Amino acid sequence: MVSISKNLTHLLYALIISINCFSQSELPDFVSSKDKVFKKVKLDMPLEGRKYKNGTGFSLNPKLLKEMPKKVALVSFYSFDPGMTKVQHWTEDAGSDGTYDYYISYTKTTKRNAVGSSGELALGVYYKSIDTLISTFKSYGMDLLLPQEYLNTDEKKEYYNSYKVERAKFNDWISNMGSGNHDQMYGYPEGYNVMDVVNERYLNYEKSGGKYTARSKGSVNDNQVWVTDKCGKMVASLGGDLCSKLEVDAVIIVYFTIFTPKENKVQLQNVNMHMFGPNPTSLPEGKKTKFNYFKGQFYCGTRINPELLILKKNKKKPEYDKLDFTGFDIIFHAMATEMGTYLKEGVEKGKKE
Repeated sequence: MVSISKNLTHLLYALIISINCFSQSELPDFVSSKDKVFKKVKLDMPLEGRKYKNGTGFSLNPKLLKEMPKKVALVSFYSFDPGMTKVQHWTEDAGSDGTYDYYISYTKTTKRNAVGSSGELALGVYYKSIDTLISTFKSYGMDLLLPQEYLNTDEKKEYYNSYKVERAKFNDWISNMGSGNHDQMYGYPEGYNVMDVVNERYLNYEKSGGKYTARSKGSVNDNQVWVTDKCGKMVASLGGDLCSKLEVDAVIIVYFTIFTPKENKVQLQNVNMHMFGPNPTSLPEGKKTKFNYFKGQFYCGTRINPELLILKKNKKKPEYDKLDFTGFDIIFHAMATEMGTYLKEGVEKGKKE
């Protein structure tokens, strides 16, 4: 976790906005065509369940929803680094006159630790995108709630802060298979719990000359990594237990994968948005279980793979050694729109049938 005081948070936000002109990020060019961005967003959740009419399967058939989920809690927002990333750290130095000076430094993170990593990157993406996410979900009749809104009792706070995503042992083994010596790291804004649903294919990343690189395009198709991921324990935990305890209609988890192809570069590999919620179909009267039935389901998942640099350090131009968050709001708008459209169309078709 990146712990930041309120005053420092406001200062960081001001600095984030002011440094956008000093960047070598490829993201602004990527989002220059909004139509292109929308076309690159893919639905990404298990196929099993999407068209079932009896409420079974890992994914929701949106036709079975009576209405759009009204209260949707953003329960996790984090960056995921499969091994090596150079990140910004903001530090303050108290002067003898009682004032503070703020410095920017770069530190290579090589392991997961208690205080998190890449936190400033996650913070910048969050501030750039959160208003867009809220307004986009609102346009589909969904209120996107932040922790200060849905954690309105001590009981909820305690449950949320101690919550861990449940996964079947077999699914954990499959997810971790091939990870090798990767040191996973997470960065996230203060107040959020990292709910690890990462299912990245570690084989997408290989060592070359001691550096992690992405395999060439075409070698590994990671546009939809969740289509074949089936874990009933996970969807039941997130869509069932968590939603019930927080008293919401659905929960959202956002994560984006970054890594360092070279020491002076940071690449944005993918961005992911997942919604889980209660199974809208009740079990038959008198039954407590049913084959392939789960109390929670994967409502919708969206994924985009920019595979581009968001930071390129230039020794001759140190003013460019700053993160630029331009374009992230456009990406999240496209992903939330794809998700909202998918659910809304399903609900409307269900009403007609």
